[in-house]
Amino acid sequence: MSSTLYVDKVAEKTSAAGVYIPGHVIQVVHTDYTTYTSTTSTSSVLMFAAGAITPKSTTSKILVEIKLNGMYIAGGTAKYFHINIYRGATSIKLCTTTAGYLSAGDEPSYGVYTNSFSVLDSPSTTSAITYGVYWKVSSGTGTINNYNAGNTSSNSSITVMEIAQ
Repeated sequence: MSSTLYVDKVAEKTSAAGVYIPGHVIQVVHTDYTTYTSTTSTSSVLMFAAGAITPKSTTSKILVEIKLNGMYIAGGTAKYFHINIYRGATSIKLCTTTAGYLSAGDEPSYGVYTNSFSVLDSPSTTSAITYGVYWKVSSGTGTINNYNAGNTSSNSSITVMEIAQ
């Protein structure tokens, strides 16, 4: 025997208690990053960060999605971007991206154009959290949001979603 429940509205019984349906998105924080940025650093430095998100429950998961556009490396012989996703001061995922060869000029140039990364985090807190993207290059000068790297829509972004458990 099966039953169907029809409702017009679901509301929390206790004020500020919230309604949690496992697997559903509770809240979203999205930040676009459109500034052309470069680095020659071989040590991780902050690229950009999302606005703070304050989880409603300690059992929530946080899905962090990063989109980087116009990635390009000029100079140097190695061609790697090292992208590191942080929760506050804690590294939660390190990604290494190989940049493909673009031209055979006097100065080597390498590009990735667009890349996406994601991580599912379990912060176990109801305190405000800021997620950030750090980066470094193996050598040369790395850039993001580089229109000259063959990218006409050069917006990078970070999206942080709280998922009920």
